[in-house]
Amino acid sequence: MQGQIDMTDFKALIFKVGEEEYGVHINQVISIERMQEITSYPNRPAHVLGVTVMREVVTPLVDLRSALMGEALVPSDSCRIILVQVEDKQIGLIVDAATDVLDIKLDTIQHPNLLDSKDVSYLKGISKMDDRLIILLDIEKLLEKTTNIDELKEIKEVFQD
Repeated sequence: MQGQIDMTDFKALIFKVGEEEYGVHINQVISIERMQEITSYPNRPAHVLGVTVMREVVTPLVDLRSALMGEALVPSDSCRIILVQVEDKQIGLIVDAATDVLDIKLDTIQHPNLLDSKDVSYLKGISKMDDRLIILLDIEKLLEKTTNIDELKEIKEVFQD
């Protein structure tokens, strides 16, 4: 199922960016890590803060606050790096907090008309669960839209040469 997300009932990792809650299919997630030292480099793709070594792999770090809201990261003790798999590369997504893992039922997902726009094709839908609205993301499409994903995939090779 890697790379494609089957829109049936599924488990999602829930995280916060600003005051909003987002979810990604658990199959895209490798791990959740505490913030680490970030090495910056020139001419980075948009929203990329730099790289760090995670699990012995040079990993690009994408600021999801910047990518989703156009605001710079506000570092805090609750910030986390969600390590995700995109094709055969790992990428770190910096979020304000990782909160929980939930079972998302297909019948809780709504697809507002705005999701038909190419500008937000990375939005899979919005799940309404009790008093929560969880915005479901396709991480690969989000990275394609907000960064140069091909460049992200090549970062490991650049830093190891």
